[in-house]
Amino acid sequence: MAKPAFMQIAQWKAGIVPVMYRRVPCVRKGGLRFSFQGNGYWLLVYVMNVGGAGDIKNMWVKGTKTAWISMSHNWGASYQAFATLHGQALSFRLTSYTTKQTITAYNVAPANWNVGLTYQANVNFH
Repeated sequence: MAKPAFMQIAQWKAGIVPVMYRRVPCVRKGGLRFSFQGNGYWLLVYVMNVGGAGDIKNMWVKGTKTAWISMSHNWGASYQAFATLHGQALSFRLTSYTTKQTITAYNVAPANWNVGLTYQANVNFH
């Protein structure tokens, strides 16, 4: 919104605009989407179409030949794992920051997954 228009509705006091907000559930159609970047030793996953509170606190990845690997937060809704996962089907486990709900998306990406592609799960937060 342009500043002149915002100034008409905001209560500007000493350069501060008090803002009140509340979270509302995000109703999304379809499952979570995972967009892959990285290389053979590093996987960066951008998570989209996040329902529920729309936030992610923790994320893990599991290949068909690995245990669950904790992913670190990179930026925004992007999480990274420093692991060799190529040639394995990938599953993801995510926890919502707000609701603490944990969901698991099994076999999101096939064993021949590749960077630059996006894969859709059949689960989402509610």
